[in-house]
Amino acid sequence: MNDWGKGLVLFSAFLSPLAMADWLLDVDFELSSAGMTQTVNTSLSLLPGEETVFFGTDNEVFFGFNNESTNRRELVGSAELLEVSAEEVKIAFKVQERLDDGAWRTIISPTISTGLNSPASFESSDGDADEQVKLKVEVTSV
Repeated sequence: MNDWGKGLVLFSAFLSPLAMADWLLDVDFELSSAGMTQTVNTSLSLLPGEETVFFGTDNEVFFGFNNESTNRRELVGSAELLEVSAEEVKIAFKVQERLDDGAWRTIISPTISTGLNSPASFESSDGDADEQVKLKVEVTSV
């Protein structure tokens, strides 16, 4: 491709809704395990190359079913914006749990690509641990 063509592609990418608009990432996370459900619903802005913590157990996780805080699991979720193109964003997610010995266990670490106002989801289940994880994300303009 000649230089003029490359410049035109770059210019059109800057005019895309994702490149021009201020946008937020809406995140819905649910972890079900051993009769309990922990959920997070939040919105955040991401900067390229920076890992952003979008929840921690102490600030946004709610507990279902028995609602006993003594049974809660310490979780941390983070997201990193990997790429922004004219059509989509690519985001790496990671949700970890602190174990009894202080070590961290990664529950999920998917990379999700989505466009503006196009919800994307990720689901995982571990039959041995009776654990199910659901992650739904959507990029919305502000």
